[in-house]
Amino acid sequence: MFLVGLVNRVMSASFARSACAQDSLNFVLEWSHALNGSNNIPEVLDQLLRIVYADAALIVRTSKPSGKADYIARCCLQEGKAFPTQPQTKAEFILGDNAEAAKAGSIWKFSDMKDDNAPIFPFSRAKLNGIDEVIVIPLEAKVGHVDYLELHYLLEPREFEMDLLSIMASTLASGWSRRVPGTISARLEQGRGHRLRAVESDIYVPILDPQNPADLSRCEFRICAMMKEGMTVKKISQSLSVCPTTVRSHLSSIFAKTGVSNQVELLHQLNRKAETPRKFVPSEIARVG
Repeated sequence: MFLVGLVNRVMSASFARSACAQDSLNFVLEWSHALNGSNNIPEVLDQLLRIVYADAALIVRTSKPSGKADYIARCCLQEGKAFPTQPQTKAEFILGDNAEAAKAGSIWKFSDMKDDNAPIFPFSRAKLNGIDEVIVIPLEAKVGHVDYLELHYLLEPREFEMDLLSIMASTLASGWSRRVPGTISARLEQGRGHRLRAVESDIYVPILDPQNPADLSRCEFRICAMMKEGMTVKKISQSLSVCPTTVRSHLSSIFAKTGVSNQVELLHQLNRKAETPRKFVPSEIARVG
């Protein structure tokens, strides 16, 4: 069982006496459940983000040879603030020509690229848009695609956070390789199928219209209605008696179905008037993995 590796590493380290040990083991169990189809991948990714104190976390599938990136899941702590849109992958930039050859479970860091004598470094830093550190963990390389786990930090990660990632990285990749076949492909197809669909009219139909043009679930529809009334994630979670993480998970799904990137764009769409003439143009809908 792939969990044994992590248990041995954690229990043999001084770290085992800390509160992080139990959180880490719980996370790996949830990771395993998610990859077997019995848990929500974005919720588990959000759990990892908080354990290692990252500001954003992504799971990305890059197609070969096109380089097209599909987002399996992504979340961030400061969406709409530090990250005005959902975080974007930097994996190709960090790995460069090593993308296909990088060992699953290895750790690649932006800071390892730093060379004070290299004139390209200041330009490279500018590409990160204020992010101090990017950590990429290759999960799997297959014919046709490469999967990555990616973490973004606005401030340099602390030593114990890097130690924790070092302990977990190979185990996460091992769990990924043992996932139920089709789990990730099904999630990607679900995302593609949840584009904002056209109705039998050239007139824009609001998201909260009874026709439900974005094909929202009952809970997602209710969350959108609450957001339109000005309620925050915290207030919505209290009203629905769920944790904020669950609300954020639903929001990620809502973003995918409506083609928006953040809460500001979603609120704009929620407040659009039905009378606004607008032909449905597929290219206007953002791609969501």
